[in-house]
Amino acid sequence: MKAIVATLFLLANAAPFTMQQTAEVKRVEESLLAPCCYTQSIAQHGSPVAEQMRHEVTEMVASGESETEIIDHYKALYGERILIVPGGRTGQVLFALPVVVFLACSGAVLLFLRKTIRLRTDSLPTTPVIEGGRTSDAIRAEIERETGEGL
Repeated sequence: MKAIVATLFLLANAAPFTMQQTAEVKRVEESLLAPCCYTQSIAQHGSPVAEQMRHEVTEMVASGESETEIIDHYKALYGERILIVPGGRTGQVLFALPVVVFLACSGAVLLFLRKTIRLRTDSLPTTPVIEGGRTSDAIRAEIERETGEGL
């Protein structure tokens, strides 16, 4: 509730924002973590620190600072941890890691299935076994002997 009142106060006392400035404020607020617990963006978090940061971001945008300048300001204060999506190599690793893990697990499952199928086909008898452990060739020979066919 306090955040809504603070936002309304800022909007009532400040010059009206353009659509671009409003979008910029929203993007910046959604890209910064609340430094009190680092669990939510300042746009969502209800702590006094997040509320203060939202106020500061609105003022910085109103004064003409760019998104990059505002984010760099908070990175200087809190470090890379303040960013929801880290930049540089860390961000690339974090986005690539799930893909690499998925591919590795898929490959392991495929190798396991391939090995299991190969073991099953290798363990099958080469001559089919029918009733009582006798092969079809033995049964055929017995039938031919009893009927006198095949002589």
